[in-house]
Amino acid sequence: MAGSRDGKLIPDSNARITELVRSDAPANLPKGMEMPIGLTSFKVSLAEGRSTESFSLYVDPATGATGYWVKNSAGTWVNLASEPYGGKVSSEGGRMRLDFQIQDGGEYDADGLVNGSISAPGAVAKMPLSIVGQASDAHSFGFWY
Repeated sequence: MAGSRDGKLIPDSNARITELVRSDAPANLPKGMEMPIGLTSFKVSLAEGRSTESFSLYVDPATGATGYWVKNSAGTWVNLASEPYGGKVSSEGGRMRLDFQIQDGGEYDADGLVNGSISAPGAVAKMPLSIVGQASDAHSFGFWY
């Protein structure tokens, strides 16, 4: 859901999902990362005057997902549905809700242009949220918390 806050539509958001594509998970995922439903890429047109859009994505808790993960400009997978990125994961009506934001032309907008459109190739994924048991060079495997 585009143009949402805590799973509810923001009045007058006018954001529209114009493209939604699911594809297989990449073969070279970081150790411990799983993408139970593969990659979910979407494109959203923004309302005039908006530069950042909020998203809510509902998923089955059985996926074990820990967030909505995208690669940053360094190729590191980051969880936009985590507190450090202004997002959150919550439970609502027996479903898991992933809330996150993406700025038009920002680091997580795949086209990198301020053009009234956000392109976001990412994934509902599960990844151990603790670094306990992970090698100290975990950053070199392409993820960071």
